[in-house]
Amino acid sequence: MGEDILELDTERIENFIDRYLELDRRTQQPYGVFSFLSGRREKKYQQTLKYFLDPHKPHGFGYTLLEVFLEVVGTPKLNVAQHVELEEEVHIADDSSESRIDLVICSGQALDDHPDWAVFLELKVGADENENQTPTYAAADSWQFTWFDTTEITVDELDEATYVYVKKAAAEPPEDDEFDAVDWAAIAETFDHRLQGSLFQYPNRSVIQFTDFIQSLQETENMDSPPEEDELTERLKLYFEYDDVIHQVEQAHRQFENDFDDVSNYLTARWADKIRDQFDMAGSRWKIRSNDSSKWQGLMPEYWDQDPFGWDSTIALYFRIPPTTEHLRSQKLSFRLRLPPQRKVHKQTFEGDGSFNAVFTEKCTEEYGDEIRAELEKLDVDEIQLGRASALFIKNYDLDPENLVSSYFAQVTTAVDEFCSENSQLLKLMNSVFEASYEDVFGKPPTGEFSGPLSKRE
Repeated sequence: MGEDILELDTERIENFIDRYLELDRRTQQPYGVFSFLSGRREKKYQQTLKYFLDPHKPHGFGYTLLEVFLEVVGTPKLNVAQHVELEEEVHIADDSSESRIDLVICSGQALDDHPDWAVFLELKVGADENENQTPTYAAADSWQFTWFDTTEITVDELDEATYVYVKKAAAEPPEDDEFDAVDWAAIAETFDHRLQGSLFQYPNRSVIQFTDFIQSLQETENMDSPPEEDELTERLKLYFEYDDVIHQVEQAHRQFENDFDDVSNYLTARWADKIRDQFDMAGSRWKIRSNDSSKWQGLMPEYWDQDPFGWDSTIALYFRIPPTTEHLRSQKLSFRLRLPPQRKVHKQTFEGDGSFNAVFTEKCTEEYGDEIRAELEKLDVDEIQLGRASALFIKNYDLDPENLVSSYFAQVTTAVDEFCSENSQLLKLMNSVFEASYEDVFGKPPTGEFSGPLSKRE
């Protein structure tokens, strides 16, 4: 906790909530969910775009909306065989001023060290550009963006970098010429035109949500009219009367953010020690896979960590245990089996017809698919995605919100016990896939011998 003790005036908070709800009830809500949700419209558009443009999200549109969007903003044509990642609020990696752009889209060969191209998007609805904002973004050399095991992308390593400034038609263009200006109206029109008459192909709920988003985009160009003066005056009066309460709540929110970060950092540093206390890692010839990022924590048999050509760029199959703030907020431990990024060594095909990851996932879904699924169903996993190298399967474990740390340590021990110690049949199956894939791709067996399940300590 910080040095200042947070003192909440509960009576004033209750009075503020009552007054705010009373004022809100008297306000006629405009049509469309984006018009009456609280928060900045820019932020809502940003989050909605990220969701619908991500082909891996469960909206059912696949790559359709992303292809339409890339077309209207004039970016490289999407190859659906490529991998796509999207992140919002992306910070400049080499900038101490905490500058961050609204949305970044990256694409490249699946599991490569670095994406091939990127689109950097600054979204403006009601606000003007901040001083020197787009020049700062255009001059940035690198960005804090997670691309598989890497957490930074470098602009010079991209085949193509596109900068887009999305604004209202009447708004001023971006300060920096590197940014191409695109109107919300053009985006709405293109979405509407391309999807007209074909929305019945997609899930009904997603259609309703996306239709509402299009309508909100169409309303954006008419947002310049001044608000109702009486309503605005009353809202600001309420703010000035209760600004101390609002600041207290904002301070509490910032503290909670810091608390989650602290817990995540602590778990990242300590979970491996708890596993070593319960299981004989060295005697079983298993190893911890760890780095500073909470996203990439895990463990595996030493045999599943191979270096076929001595390039210090290894083939690895490991169980991932990410104690991220996102998972902690959802009160979940997510346990999964994954392959690492597809570095150069993964692409060698001297004796095989594809990369190691491609061959491995093909064998998981075809030759060994029925047996693996049967074992995973016994373990009551939540998701089976044997064709997806980054998460072949996922099982979520509930955490106790009253004691996240202790329950995380308890559940990570349970997960390791279930998948790495007790279930020798699943491990044998995955090892068979690993060995067969390795020989197909590299023309030789892996070095060493498979050690089997992880042994418990006496």
